[in-house]
This record gives sequence, C-alpha cells and structure tokens, in this order.
Amino acid sequence: MKTEPIVDTFSEILQGITPAQKPDEGNCILSYRFPVKVRNFRHLAHQLIRSDNPAFYFEKHEENYRFLAVGSVHRIRSAGEGRFEDLEQEVSRGNSLIVHNFNGTPDEPFPLYVGSMSFYAHHGDVSWKDFYPSDWFIPEFVIAKTAGKVVASFQVNLSGQNDGGDSVGKLKEFFARLEQEHYHNGNKRYAYRYEKNSEEQELWKNKAANVINAIRQGEVNKLVLSRRVKFNVPEAEHIIGAILKAGGKFPNSYIFMMRSNDSLFIGMSPEKFVSSQRGKIHCQAIAGSIVRGDTLEEDESLGDELLKSKKNREEHRVVVNHISSILEKYCTQLTIDPDPALKKMSYIQHLYTGISGELSPGVSLFRILEDLHPTPAVGGYPLEPALKMIQNIEQYDRGLYTGFLGWFDTDGNGDFCVALRSALHVNNTMYAFVGSGIMGDSNPADELEETEIKLNAIISLLDS
Repeated sequence: MKTEPIVDTFSEILQGITPAQKPDEGNCILSYRFPVKVRNFRHLAHQLIRSDNPAFYFEKHEENYRFLAVGSVHRIRSAGEGRFEDLEQEVSRGNSLIVHNFNGTPDEPFPLYVGSMSFYAHHGDVSWKDFYPSDWFIPEFVIAKTAGKVVASFQVNLSGQNDGGDSVGKLKEFFARLEQEHYHNGNKRYAYRYEKNSEEQELWKNKAANVINAIRQGEVNKLVLSRRVKFNVPEAEHIIGAILKAGGKFPNSYIFMMRSNDSLFIGMSPEKFVSSQRGKIHCQAIAGSIVRGDTLEEDESLGDELLKSKKNREEHRVVVNHISSILEKYCTQLTIDPDPALKKMSYIQHLYTGISGELSPGVSLFRILEDLHPTPAVGGYPLEPALKMIQNIEQYDRGLYTGFLGWFDTDGNGDFCVALRSALHVNNTMYAFVGSGIMGDSNPADELEETEIKLNAIISLLDS
C-alpha cells in the first residue's frame, strides 16, 4: 500500500495542533488512526511482542477479531482499595488531553487504554513485580484485525518540550516493519518440565475438604479454591508463538497476553467479564463444569448431566443473581437468559447465562467494573468472608489470575475478560493457575479432577 499520504497527513496534523488543544501546560496525546495492510498478522505480532516495550494482545477468534498493542505513551498504575477511583480520575483528566484523528477510518469503538486489574488490591508476591494491581497504558501503536480490514492507530505524547518532531520517523519505521517478511520460528520446540506432584494434589484435596466443611457449617455459601502449579520453562518465545496460534485450538475463548519488562501473563479465558458499546452492556455468568465426551453421544449425555446437576445449577444461580443484582442499579432495562445453556470448550463444558442491559445515562463504566469485581464465579459468596478464607487457605498471591484484562476508549466503550486458564512466565519459570467452585455437596476428588482438566488446557500450549 502507498504509505506516503498517511505519513504526510500525520505530519500536517502535527503542525496544525493549536494551543487550545493542549490545555495542560502544553501537553496532549494525539491518536491517529489509519488503514494498513499486514502480510502475516501473527508473525508480525510475534516480532513486536519480543521487543522490550510493554505489549498487550487480545483475541476473540469466533468473532474474527484480534489486536496487538505495543509501546506506551502514558501509563496509569496504582494499588490499594482506591485503585478503581484512581483509574477513573486519571482517565477523566487524560481524556480531555486526547486529540483524535480517524483519517478516513470509521469513528467506532477502538482500543485506546489497555491493561489489567488484579484479583487483590495489593500484590504480596515478588513473582508479580512487573505488574501493578491496577495496570493500564495508552499504547504507542495498536494494530487491530477484523474479518474485512486491518486498522492501526499511532499515539504520540506531545508535551511543551516535544512537538512530535521524531514521530514522523517512528511512523515511517512502523510502515517499514509492516512491509518486511517477518521470520517466525513458531515450530521450534523448547524443553519444559512438569511432573504431577501427588503430595500437592493431596494437600489441595484436604483444603477442598476443609472448605466443604466450612460451607456446611454456614461460614460461606460457595468458595472458589485455586491451585498454582509450577513449571520449568526456560524460554518465553515459544509461549508467545503458542498463544498467538491458540485461537484455533480454543475458538470460543478470549485469548490474551500482557508483557511487562521480563514478565509475560497469558491465558485462554472462556468468560466475558463486561463489554460496553454505545450504551449497551453485556456480561456472562459462567459457573458449573463437566468434561467433554469422547463421542457425540457421550458428550451430549455429559452435557445433559451438567444441566440437571443440583450442585452445578446452584453454583451457577449464585453467580447469575450476583451479576444481575448489580447491573440492575445501572441499567434502565435488563435482559437475562431464562435458563442456563451449555458453553462447550474443546476440553470442558460450562453452564452459561447471558446478561445484557441498557445503561442509564451518565453511568460510569469504572463503577460497574468495581462493583462486579470479583464475581462469585472466581471468589465466592458472600464475598467478604469468602475472600478472607481464600487468603488463609491458598497461601499465595493470585495476582492477575481471576482479575480481568481488556481495553476501553474515551466514550465508555470497552471489552474485558476474566483472567482464567492463565499462567505467568517470569525468571524461566511458569506458574499456571486453575480453580474450581466448591459447594456444600462437592467432592474433593471431583474438584481436583476439574482443575486437572483446566490445567491440561494450559499444558497443551507448551506442546503445540
């Protein structure tokens, strides 16, 4: 494609920015959007993620949508109970400084801020040193691919001392990278070591039994108990290549990856947390699980068993009631699927209920996110005693696991998934996280088996 007109237009926009567009001591952020052609999106993404810059990858394979964000021109990081309010205040202040130019591309919801929110408000483990409990940034470049097109955006932080003079050169370099033949050694195998630890498994089953007893004694109604499994994985390169190919293996999942310094967090989540677009909001309640069958008949029989399971239906009902009771506060109209359906993954099937609504005028997306997080699907119910019990029993920091990741723009549009089926790679080690919802009539051995099924999904990435 001819890139000179795009670069020339960008240069003219830089020169035409007026002092009125830079109200904060001569500062503003220019967001410039333009169509591009990419020879091989996955290979390009692999090359860009391997750089030292922050990176964020987000894919919904079924919708034929994916985007990669690299570099950072503005970062919002915080910790503590006020992290949602901190984010909202910083975004509100920053939005007034953003100058948009769509350069002929549609003015439609498009990633601007990307990042993550952890499960807990603080991190208590050095393994999460490269991620903050609230960690968001405006990327330097975003490349988004849909069924019919590829659109990119270039963000430039213009300060009183920086008039964007070197930005034209950066944009030219970006186009040069698009036109290169990107080498991707995605088939290279890397050694990793994982051995089942029977002692760890027995310890976890004992913990699950203690939780079941606590539920039967009325301390909580439900609790999600997780496992952290450690692998020796010397190289991150193969993990990056595998997650970029994972959409074909996990087609109805969110595929995500976030890189910060030497740490890489990846996952294949089945669960939408919140999506908001033009005044409409959508959530998913996913709770209750069973394996897939080896044959069509067996698979249908297992699905029917799940739909009729008292334990799983009750676990699912708790999540549906929690989400709907919160959204009712923010919506003029709320629609809830009348009965749970089956969401079939390649390795497991879940009970699923869709919840959607029309947002009341002036509702803050951040308030909704804060009120919903964490849902009983990843924590428990009632929430406060469940969280205290989780901290006492698990004895490790979940970090981003069972938090959420995603993107939002300046108009309250966004898309976020729950950080499930996920793993952290840092210092030649990978920590995989899996969990199971415990109820009063749960069986520890069955719950352990459920976590093993979920763990195998993560292990399959290393084998791909």
